[in-house]
Amino acid sequence: MTEYSPPLRDGELTTNQSTKDNIRILNELIDASKDIPTNTSGLGHIQLSINEIKKRAQQLRSSDGSKSDLTKAHYLLAGGGLRVSDINSSVKILQSSNILEQTVLENNDGELDTYLKLKKDENVLSSIEYLLMEASNDFHSFLASNIKFKLSSQKYDIYENFGINVNEKDKIKEVIPTLEQPIWGSSGNNILQNKGHSKLNVNENFLIREKFERYAKIIHRFNNARQANEPFSLDEEIISMITTSNDSKNRQIFESWKIISTVKGSDDIVRSGKNYLEKQFLDYVNTLYSRNLSEGLPTNTNKIKSFIDIKLKNNNTNTWKFPNMTIVNGVPIWALIFYLLRAGLKEEALEVATNNKACFKKVEGSFLKYIRAYVSSDNHKLPDHYASQLHNEYNQYIKCSLDGDPYRLAVYKVIGRCDLTRKNISTITLNIEDWLWIHFMLIKDNISDNEPIYEKYSLEDFQNIILSYGTKNLNNFYFQSLLLSGLYESAIEYMYTISEIDAVHLALGLVNHGLLKTHQPSNKVSDDNIISNSSKSVFSFSKILGNYIHSFKYSDPRIAAEYLILLALDDTANPISVCHEAIIELILDSREFTILLGKINRDGTRIPGILEERKPLLYLRDKENFLHSITEPAARRADEGGRIHDSLLLYQLSEEYDIVVESVNKLLSDMLSNTGLNKPLVTENSNPNTNPILLAQRLLSMYSDNLEISKKVHYKNKETCILLLRLADARKLFLFRQWQNCLSHVEEMDLLPFGDALSARTKAQEFLNLDNNIIKNIPVLLIMVMKCISALIEKIDNSDYQSSAKKQQIVALKNIARNCIVYAGIIQYRMPREVYSTLIKIESSL
Repeated sequence: MTEYSPPLRDGELTTNQSTKDNIRILNELIDASKDIPTNTSGLGHIQLSINEIKKRAQQLRSSDGSKSDLTKAHYLLAGGGLRVSDINSSVKILQSSNILEQTVLENNDGELDTYLKLKKDENVLSSIEYLLMEASNDFHSFLASNIKFKLSSQKYDIYENFGINVNEKDKIKEVIPTLEQPIWGSSGNNILQNKGHSKLNVNENFLIREKFERYAKIIHRFNNARQANEPFSLDEEIISMITTSNDSKNRQIFESWKIISTVKGSDDIVRSGKNYLEKQFLDYVNTLYSRNLSEGLPTNTNKIKSFIDIKLKNNNTNTWKFPNMTIVNGVPIWALIFYLLRAGLKEEALEVATNNKACFKKVEGSFLKYIRAYVSSDNHKLPDHYASQLHNEYNQYIKCSLDGDPYRLAVYKVIGRCDLTRKNISTITLNIEDWLWIHFMLIKDNISDNEPIYEKYSLEDFQNIILSYGTKNLNNFYFQSLLLSGLYESAIEYMYTISEIDAVHLALGLVNHGLLKTHQPSNKVSDDNIISNSSKSVFSFSKILGNYIHSFKYSDPRIAAEYLILLALDDTANPISVCHEAIIELILDSREFTILLGKINRDGTRIPGILEERKPLLYLRDKENFLHSITEPAARRADEGGRIHDSLLLYQLSEEYDIVVESVNKLLSDMLSNTGLNKPLVTENSNPNTNPILLAQRLLSMYSDNLEISKKVHYKNKETCILLLRLADARKLFLFRQWQNCLSHVEEMDLLPFGDALSARTKAQEFLNLDNNIIKNIPVLLIMVMKCISALIEKIDNSDYQSSAKKQQIVALKNIARNCIVYAGIIQYRMPREVYSTLIKIESSL
């Protein structure tokens, strides 16, 4: 049966013919490939620049045979699935992206310049990379050396807490171990991790360090006074500090603290703002008057007259700057009333109005009753019927008067809150403080829904104006404007960009006055920001304080603790818990356990640290409450973080002596079970603070000497520790090849079956009741005993003199070995598999 073959199409070869042609082509390619230079030919590689390749490509395209060449290329690239049109489009894309140069260098000089330019850029980048690498290496070297020094300065305090005496020579010879990086904080809430990206370094230079220390001393005295329930004005102390400072930039900070000192509560922002601005103005008037003493008694009214003469008179011509002012006996009466009100001298303003009643025009006839009602009211607001009358007069006569006294308009506007659509008074010159005061005078505290929109002007409206004006319009008084208008959160945020150290203490001053809370709703403030980006700012005192403390928590842990205590200024539950959490973070981060928590002497007496002395400020009643809330959680956190030695010390400081012994037992058990029998457990260079055997010996000695401490250690834990230490002694005898002594030592421990055949089953039953730290070392103990027996039998067999006593000794040793094997067989599933195999191998060789 013939095989079916499909018909041939034009240009298609039969299978046989195609195969022959393919073989022939392949042979030709193989022969031609022998002429291609290889890596070992010594000819190197052909390297052309992009411009050179492009130029040669253009030459090929412009040649006479370009068409045929293109056709050949088309067939050549067809096997790889490429088309010439696709290549051209790709080249155009590269050109448009400036990856290929748009012009071709026409001569070798151009290509050389390009090459040199690229080489120069490459060299510059290499140099920069090298410098960055060197800087990084220097930084890491500096960091490593400083961390080692830090640990060196602390570890001997740790020794003392465990009752370890260290010679001065040892301090010099000791090799510092590598310090592991701590990973502290609960659920990512560590406020000391500098998530706010603070750049402050209190040790950067002398001036910053000096300011830092001066602030710190005030905070220390502040906490002392709080603890002793004694009066202490934080505002006045810091104002005094700023006043004595030589820093000329402190004027703004000084004014800010003066503002804070006048604020008595968050509900009186408008009143406090007015009072501050009025007092500030009167102080300024007094200063001017002292420089330009005039005739007459130095009354407040005369001082204001003197101020008006200085500010509103042209010195050269002795004329008034505003020609339309009403002058009575050489005094502009409306200007006098306005500035008396501006200085908060309302009674004096009423007196001037009363004494000059006859001088008022007809349209001003009712003014006296208005100002009398204004001054006599509790909140300095006109009654509704008077306010309505004054508004009518203002709209009909005062506002539209072309030749009226500009200060008369200002007085009417301030007293009656007139024309709120135009809050500014453009006809008289006002500075920023005057502008703020007028707005405070126009604000209405209680606005009813029935009032027309043009009569409504609230504090929130004013705050929005302040924020919209910003520093561009309010210049250097922007921060004070924020404080005066009650925008405390925005004020701290703004000051934070100018001076972080001052922003922190200004925030503290506001918290102390109850104007800011020490905590924030967790769903409004992110971890990285001290102020939220919402329309209503939400302040995080813990974040700003944490960022500040981050810069000195290692260098000055005492000061850091004093600041963290301030988190509990707001005595509600949340700030207190945040404070306690931050204190724990500081303990674990700084590792200054002795300074912060105190120490326990060798005789068991306890010396408290600075945190325990501040118990009342942490809202902790007594020592037990402090240990339960601060020290013990810190120890537990250290234990969870794998910092075993830190947790041991912290548990001891928290007087959890039973946990200390339990933890030491675990360390001791791990060391005994993981150290080979041929290696010593204690050497001359062993660290008494980290070597479990030395540590256990010290603790047992300390706890045994103190009956009170001894009662707090569970008997089973103490017994386990003693057994593990005896096992360590047996290991030492084994290492020194004292086989018989080692066996005797193990027999006294009463853990293995050294008796008759039934002892193996008895000990196997007791095995289940052993402490886990002992169980972990039974396999090593069995191997050690079996090797001792093997060594003793070998020694007896190799002795020259043989007797029945020696044979009996060998029999007794083999009985012990047999009992151990039976014992091991019963508990073998509680041991590593290879241990039982090793025991069988040793037993078979006996």
